[in-house]
Amino acid sequence: MVEMQKFLVFRKDSEDKEGRYERFEVPKRKGLTILEALFYIQDNYDSTLAFRYSCRGAICGSCGMTIDKVPELACRTQISTVKTKKKPVKLPEFNFGQTSNWNQENEILIEPLPNMEIIQDLVVNMDPFWKFYREVEPYFTRDWNDEAPESNQGSDAVKSIEHLVNCIACGLCWACPVNANNKEYFGPTALAKANRFIADNRLSEEHRQEILDKVWQENAVPACEKYFVCNRVCPKGVRPGTAINDIRDKWSKNE
Repeated sequence: MVEMQKFLVFRKDSEDKEGRYERFEVPKRKGLTILEALFYIQDNYDSTLAFRYSCRGAICGSCGMTIDKVPELACRTQISTVKTKKKPVKLPEFNFGQTSNWNQENEILIEPLPNMEIIQDLVVNMDPFWKFYREVEPYFTRDWNDEAPESNQGSDAVKSIEHLVNCIACGLCWACPVNANNKEYFGPTALAKANRFIADNRLSEEHRQEILDKVWQENAVPACEKYFVCNRVCPKGVRPGTAINDIRDKWSKNE
């Protein structure tokens, strides 16, 4: 007899004001991920279940959601580890609805990412996330030069920003309590991306100053309250909170 894994999944559509939870059972198998379990639910129970995904390889960041009250990537989270692996400490309490009947020992709870408007089921509106991301201008603006090498960067310079480059903009760090209380806060991703370019020695001084002017706005770096929830939930070790501190410590408003 095939062993089954029980799930309690958050559901919400345009007719739901509060949202609801539905139970499903998925056959267990070695290596089964949360994302694959959601595919099974979609294929065998309810084709209308909505969630985002793309690469299935923890690179695109599309499948971020809250699993057993922890923001994670569904594609790299195996159901066999959800109940046993060490969870990040001192996370805020994420409330999407009434879960008093959740069997924490046997049921895996699946909910959307926190602090974002829910569009449907596990799909959230990431427009504010991308708005602030674009606001910090995280890109190079150098003129095109077709003569190699266009720019040089030493290994030490690469190493100093390598962990910041690894950010996949998944939105898990939007779990920050500041984002919950301040809808104008830029958020850890945007500020970490800003630091990635500010600290890049290939950036023009003019563009560096433009980014610094952005991140020193009231709702950017100064609004960070150093909860470091972002560091604890980041799936790629970017340490956004540390990046924000680096801006505070290394790049003054007038530099």
